[in-house]
Amino acid sequence: MLSNSITNNVNGVASELDRKAIVANRAERARKKVVKYVFWVYWLLIFEGALRKWVFPEFQEAIFFARDPIVLLIYFIAWRNHLVRRDGLLAAGAIISFIFIPLILVQLFVINVNPLTLIYGWRMYFLYLPLIFVIKDSFNHEDIYRLIRQTLYVSIPLSVLVYIQYISPPSSLINQAYNSGRVFIVANNIVRTTGTFTFTAGQTMFAASLIAMLIIAWLYRRRVRLLSLPWLVVATGAGIITLLLSGSRTAFFMVGLIVLATFFGLLFTRGMQRKFTGIVLLLFLLCVGAFLFLGPFKEAYNALDTRFAQAEHQEGSPIERAYSPLVRFAGHILTAPVVGYGLGYGTSGGTLLATGKIGIVLPEDEWSRVIMEVGPAFGFLYIGYRIFFTLIIFGRCIRCAQADNLLPMILLGFIGFYLLAGNITQTGTVHGYNWIFVGLTMAAARKPTQKPAL
Repeated sequence: MLSNSITNNVNGVASELDRKAIVANRAERARKKVVKYVFWVYWLLIFEGALRKWVFPEFQEAIFFARDPIVLLIYFIAWRNHLVRRDGLLAAGAIISFIFIPLILVQLFVINVNPLTLIYGWRMYFLYLPLIFVIKDSFNHEDIYRLIRQTLYVSIPLSVLVYIQYISPPSSLINQAYNSGRVFIVANNIVRTTGTFTFTAGQTMFAASLIAMLIIAWLYRRRVRLLSLPWLVVATGAGIITLLLSGSRTAFFMVGLIVLATFFGLLFTRGMQRKFTGIVLLLFLLCVGAFLFLGPFKEAYNALDTRFAQAEHQEGSPIERAYSPLVRFAGHILTAPVVGYGLGYGTSGGTLLATGKIGIVLPEDEWSRVIMEVGPAFGFLYIGYRIFFTLIIFGRCIRCAQADNLLPMILLGFIGFYLLAGNITQTGTVHGYNWIFVGLTMAAARKPTQKPAL
């Protein structure tokens, strides 16, 4: 009888272990599916512009929204398999998104804003917010490294495309914008390259992200072999050339933030050798960039220098332009309607839906436009959430740097300003880059041995 009892207990324990193993395997399969679909969203973000410009221009609006069904599928898989841990930042974001619904109803029935504009606006403000936390709890460090590795490989042929755009006239097919849109010029008839994107903002994000990834690849070369040395050298040249030929002042500003964030993170790491290696790496990349800019691509440098001079005359110094989005909004607090002009009304898509024309009807900087779209009270609520979110992640990145994990700090250097005050609710590619890379930053802040949520 005693032996039967022992046997039953052993069988019960074995059954419970088998059940847990089945649940864990199912959750791991779901996690890998989520990771795969996030990769799809990421690559569609990069290549959807090529489809809209050159392959299916007649379907460019439908392609713009092609990422949304994949994101909703990601949410369904994550919810069904309990992949996302409880998080105060997610709960706060969800509460704010629901608080905005009465405002949308007021804007719809009182000031007669186009309902499609309001739906589009809610999408830009909130639909992709949970993606951050899905990525945080689904991605491990190996997934992040795989995304970096693939991006650096892809950057090599895309740098060739960028060079062809650079040497081609603005009227050429390779520089064609979708829907016969405007082609932007740096100076001296040199175009602002767009790569595979429909607009310069996407290429700006791509070029800056490559620099962050290259710093990670070089800094972690002995820990993680992201690329073999010959491929890493080629990818380094491709990434720097992509940046130099972007013609974007914002891209260089972002690279400056990435370098500063990396240097700041190095201050918290342990051991002088690691600090010295990191600083030498940064100086090496800066020297390579300066050599290429003042040598083979001197014409691009002259054009950008001319553009800087013109912009300083019209808009003020680069420093003034950098901090102005953080203070300019104050001038709209007393002039904005209490309930705003309409959620999404100041975005490109929202303006098109509301007026039938593509144009700028509200201030271009993020905080000012948010205040004008939703009014001061709701605007401060949304802006305050983003400020708090940025500070929380910044604190986590510092703690990671103290533990010799610089990955999140470098990624935050790339995306942190956009989370804080960038145009993430206005431009589609900036919007996509922000939510994906904030999620990657938070995933990178976990310890390498810490498992994703299962």
